[in-house]
Amino acid sequence: MNVVRPRSTVRILVTVALALLIQGCELTWAPIDIRAVQGARRGLEDRETFPPLKDEDAYIERPASRSVFLAELLAIFPGFFVHGLGHYYAGDYRTSRKLGHIGQFGWLLTALGGGMVLGGYYLDKEDQENFAYSLYGAGGVTGVVGVSYLLTAWIYDIADTPRAVKSGGLPPPRTPLLDSMDIFE
Repeated sequence: MNVVRPRSTVRILVTVALALLIQGCELTWAPIDIRAVQGARRGLEDRETFPPLKDEDAYIERPASRSVFLAELLAIFPGFFVHGLGHYYAGDYRTSRKLGHIGQFGWLLTALGGGMVLGGYYLDKEDQENFAYSLYGAGGVTGVVGVSYLLTAWIYDIADTPRAVKSGGLPPPRTPLLDSMDIFE
């Protein structure tokens, strides 16, 4: 039975306090001014009360001009292994993240299917044919589903990247395909 000694407890507490102080945390016990918090919330809700900026157009973020050709090249070659690179280059980070998740799921299913087929191959050598055949079948189906996820994410990235570049990184219009991709967010 481990017994925590007072010296080790003090060492742990001192280490945690030093880590917090080094990271910039203040250990003050001053109460939070509720009126200031409520005023900040009201100010954020009603932006018209803020005075307008002098150079308001200077603070508006404009999309940088991107090359459709370079975006397509990124979507084709490295995009086969890292799905969504074309959309990431275009500035459409949400679609890029979805395509990346679909591609990762595809790689996972493909590796799982390949592992099952490999397991079936080694079991076939040990005269366990029935179990080996079931592993062949399950591994083949899982691998085909994984490859279909991979190809779907890759081809969609290639096909939709020019639109994403020309729109300046805006997400695509909602379609049934995009609605079905929401589970990968």
